[in-house]
Amino acid sequence: MTDLMLKKLTPLLLVACMLAACNGDFDQRQDEATTKGAGSTSVGTLPNQGGPRYIRGVVSNAGAVSGAYVTLRRINNDASIDFTTNLGNGVTFSNGIYQIYLTDLSYRGPILVEVRGGAGVLGANPATALSDKFQDFRADHVMYGVVPLYDGYSVIDVNVSPLTTVAVGRCLSFNGGVAGVLGGIGTGMYGLMCQQVAEFFGIDGIRAQLPSDYSASGSFGSNDLYARVLAALSQVAKDIGVANVFDFCLGMYDDALDDGELNGSIPVVPNTPIAMPDLGASGLIGSALLNNYMDPANLERQAGGDNTGIVTGDSVDTLITTLDSARDIDNAVRTYDLTVRVPSDLTVAKGDETATYIEALDQLGNSINFHPYGDSGGPSFVEFAWVSSSPGNVSVQQYGRVTVNAAAPSGTYTLTLTIQPAAGQTYVTGPTQVHTINVHVP
Repeated sequence: MTDLMLKKLTPLLLVACMLAACNGDFDQRQDEATTKGAGSTSVGTLPNQGGPRYIRGVVSNAGAVSGAYVTLRRINNDASIDFTTNLGNGVTFSNGIYQIYLTDLSYRGPILVEVRGGAGVLGANPATALSDKFQDFRADHVMYGVVPLYDGYSVIDVNVSPLTTVAVGRCLSFNGGVAGVLGGIGTGMYGLMCQQVAEFFGIDGIRAQLPSDYSASGSFGSNDLYARVLAALSQVAKDIGVANVFDFCLGMYDDALDDGELNGSIPVVPNTPIAMPDLGASGLIGSALLNNYMDPANLERQAGGDNTGIVTGDSVDTLITTLDSARDIDNAVRTYDLTVRVPSDLTVAKGDETATYIEALDQLGNSINFHPYGDSGGPSFVEFAWVSSSPGNVSVQQYGRVTVNAAAPSGTYTLTLTIQPAAGQTYVTGPTQVHTINVHVP
């Protein structure tokens, strides 16, 4: 282990779990997937963690995706996806819920949730909810979500939709020429991409949010504006002549994967001869929602009301205005206060390893809807650099794990942590901070 280990994280409030108070819970902050540690009281239907570990969420296009094949994919240290093995697999229920048990409980880091179609797999289309509510989610169709950090405990609310899929495509698109970073499934990278996608579509968040069921399909969800966006996109697909909405969803992913933007840079919607539209163009998505989906004469609409009920300045009116404006997803640039809570002293026995949980982040200032994590294993926008006073005896592994050599002499060692925005990137600004942690080896 070298005496300098770069630990790359995403923006904002770095939340470190103080070891004495940590009891296994990982503080994922607002709008994050929820975790609970051993012995904790349950939240909703999340049981105490005495048994197998799992990842759970809902796959939705403002309506259930039923019978889809869900695979949990490992993320390599360079933030690439390991498609050769998996951490667990299963299928979605008729209401879109999946719950996949992990087969390797020793894994730590981000997890890609891959959702693929196949024979007999069906997904809801809110734009044709009366005549063609469920459409084929075929083997070539895919959706993605990400568990930003699996740290040994079950995680719920890892929801998957066409918009989380776009965020993954955007993560993978970076080649160093945009924002000064290379792409991949880094926890911090995914958090920022999710916020940028949410902002692009005029909503607060997409990751732990769940759209309402606009297809009358039996799906769970209560986020009305999220559902309206998905209904509007489904309506755009219908309006331009795309017969299967999941071809259009795949087109959005391919478009984001191509250059990071939803600008129609791919020539056609997959499996069709129809040109892929620029979803940032003015007068497209908002008009499809207002004038077509919410048309009082639209008999396909199962939810959302018609356009005669819109009140000037209300949330739906604001959403339509945003969606009808010209937008560029690259314009979502943020300034952060990096407020760090780290333990000033640790006691670690010889040959042992202790997790500091220096991972989770939250934004300070005007917006509290930004929800990325820190990431020490992949690309991101903030660098975490560790220097050990004796790297041969005390070192830092990925995800803030402090390791003490079994042959280390007893005594006190220091770790110096420097945090600053990554050089060359263009999305995040913030202060440089330096912190010292004393590691006592008995």
